[in-house]
Amino acid sequence: MKIKNFLVYLGLLLPATGSAQRPADLANPLVNTVKPRFDFFAAASLPYGMVALGPDTHHGDLWNAGYRYNDPYILNFSHVHNTQTAGIPVMPVVGPCKALQGLQASKCRLSHKGEVAKPGYHKLLLEDYGITAELTASQRTGFHRYTFPAAKEAHVIMDLTAALGPVKMLWGYARKKSNREIEGYSLMAPTFRRKKNCTVYFVARFSKPFDKLSFWGASATDSTAQELVNGTLTSDRKAGVYASYYNLKKGAQVLLQVGISFVSMENARMNLDKEMPDADFEKAVARAKQAWNDYLGRIEVSGGTRKQQVKFYTDLMHTAIGRRISEDVNGQYIDNTGPVSIVRNVPLTSKGAPAWHFMDADGLWGTQWNLNILWSMVYPDYGNDLAQTFLSYYRNAGVLARESWGGALCYVMVGDQTTPLLAALMQTGQSRFNKEEALAGAYKNAFPGGIRDRAGYEAGNKPGGGGIDWYLQYGYVPYEISSRGDGFHRGGTAMTLEYAYQDWCIAQMARSMGKNEVYGPFMKRAGYWRNVYDPSSGYMRPKDTLGHWLKPFDPVATANSGGFATPGFIESNAAIYSYYVPQDIKALIQARGGAASFIENLEARFKSATGTGFAAEHGAHGWAWVDYDNQPGCHMAHLFSHAGAPWKTQYWVRQVKELTFGDTTVSAGYRGDEDQGQMGALSALMALGLFDVQGLADVGPSLEITSPVFSKIVFHLPNNKTFQIRTRVPAAGVDDTYIQSVLLNGKLWNRFEFPFSRFANGGTMNIALGPEPNKAWGTRK
Repeated sequence: MKIKNFLVYLGLLLPATGSAQRPADLANPLVNTVKPRFDFFAAASLPYGMVALGPDTHHGDLWNAGYRYNDPYILNFSHVHNTQTAGIPVMPVVGPCKALQGLQASKCRLSHKGEVAKPGYHKLLLEDYGITAELTASQRTGFHRYTFPAAKEAHVIMDLTAALGPVKMLWGYARKKSNREIEGYSLMAPTFRRKKNCTVYFVARFSKPFDKLSFWGASATDSTAQELVNGTLTSDRKAGVYASYYNLKKGAQVLLQVGISFVSMENARMNLDKEMPDADFEKAVARAKQAWNDYLGRIEVSGGTRKQQVKFYTDLMHTAIGRRISEDVNGQYIDNTGPVSIVRNVPLTSKGAPAWHFMDADGLWGTQWNLNILWSMVYPDYGNDLAQTFLSYYRNAGVLARESWGGALCYVMVGDQTTPLLAALMQTGQSRFNKEEALAGAYKNAFPGGIRDRAGYEAGNKPGGGGIDWYLQYGYVPYEISSRGDGFHRGGTAMTLEYAYQDWCIAQMARSMGKNEVYGPFMKRAGYWRNVYDPSSGYMRPKDTLGHWLKPFDPVATANSGGFATPGFIESNAAIYSYYVPQDIKALIQARGGAASFIENLEARFKSATGTGFAAEHGAHGWAWVDYDNQPGCHMAHLFSHAGAPWKTQYWVRQVKELTFGDTTVSAGYRGDEDQGQMGALSALMALGLFDVQGLADVGPSLEITSPVFSKIVFHLPNNKTFQIRTRVPAAGVDDTYIQSVLLNGKLWNRFEFPFSRFANGGTMNIALGPEPNKAWGTRK
């Protein structure tokens, strides 16, 4: 298409749909809440806020707990919804108080009549009690507004030792501070992932003086029973408190503000006083909504369908709820890495605010294909918070962390997952951490004595399940690692592939810093993927210490090999991990028979997976040929471009976007484990039409172009510049799957990727879309 005609074509602008609504009006926290993770639902919350205030309908698990939309009853409202931390449940009731009988005794039928759930606000009717509950939050404080019916007696219950989500409580404490205020704490027991105790402190401030305040503790004769305690405090293995009000008139309101801290009750009070300076609920809701609009509004979209806009902003919302700050307003946080807890301090800015946030954060396994890209593009402040958190462990505990819960080192999944994030932030010019320290931490992790010693969840003093010593000895992690160490995910072939990519990331960091003595050896290690590639089968294949290939071998699970993962792999199989060479896709394509063969085989996999929505059932990953329910294969649809067929990437990315991530109902939207916003980030990138198989970790990184679903996208960049993408189709209703031509800053662009620096410096991209592939576009080297 000639430039003149292209510009005329772009000038046929269509009115944008939904342009009057702000992003927070479009995001829907209820999407995919039928069977969510405990940390998944967070309406009354701020982006990355310590407090995630919401209703709980089920406890006892991580992957199927918290707020489940189809459950019959609400058990409580609680303030902490993290993967491994929970706490401070509240339940308002009318009638006789049954607090001592446990959460189930005070449950209320869950009604969706009149329910409102938006980022920063949640409203529910507690139908059995006639109470309207409204919730909002600041970063470290929850705010409840309960509107009561006429009632002879009403109570607000806080069961401080009730088990919440995946967390059990060891001890509870509460004391009366005034006729409107209670303070205390809950001591969380260790979990499978978080091996140490963790305490959440609170200060609860009521708008209306109590008519009576009652405490309970454990029975002296029955460890499972609870009994009322005389006095103004309780401290016990079973402990709680409830505030009572009598002869309430219809419409009476009780406002409750709960500040929390992982450091102390004094800090919880400080957080409350600082963040909730008054008891104006509407102002608090407005502040929360504005915070979400500020976050979501960094990317403005128009055009597409309303459903696509709702899903996009819901996806972006998810990227800000999977990890949460854990330092207080004064910068203090708990370090639980040693034998005793230590209070440490995040540096403060000139305005007295924390210079960065110490995070409670699940691992970064697989984030090179979702969050790392999005953070580097638009949200580097949040990416740097994670980087600084994990680097603080290197400074204080000697190891660059891969997970943080309750201020303690945790060992979720495998490898050194932080290094790809550090590399991406460095190569995109977005890093705000000490690069020398980052390289030193990543370097240490790549040898015995670092984090790669440990397999998943391996926390002992003599770890061996990570196999980094064998990786260095053999050039791969042998199959026998499955019987070594006491951790999980001991899949040697998968470890080899992930370590090789992480080694390449270290090499890129070193190269950008001029450290050739590090660059050379790690580039050699980045090629270790070849040591587990079996040319005779065309797959990555487990190998033992003698160099023998595992027999029998199948690329996907069979009746005898198990469905969660096949031997040698981690939550996946050879069929998917055989594409796990992001550091050298060209070499992988050649090893697997060249471009034509590579494309043919990859497309066959996608065609076979269409009926399953390109996703395995969670926990059945070993059976899948394509699996967008889990991290190892999140880049596969983008590989066609690297083999010379970008039109096939455009087609299959669009198919995955619609079938796997396109729904906005309460029962679908992410096809399984959303996993801390990773799938939300991937879905958002697909909608935007941008990606990078290498995770932006290479020196001079590029962004790959696919077909956006919106007619206009405006990125508000960290340097106060903007990058705009505009797309047009020949006529309304015409299929817009395929890229016909691209103008980058007014000039024709015929490559499927463009330098990240062009994006970061601001500019425009105009994309003409159509119903038929233009096989000439995007193939220029």
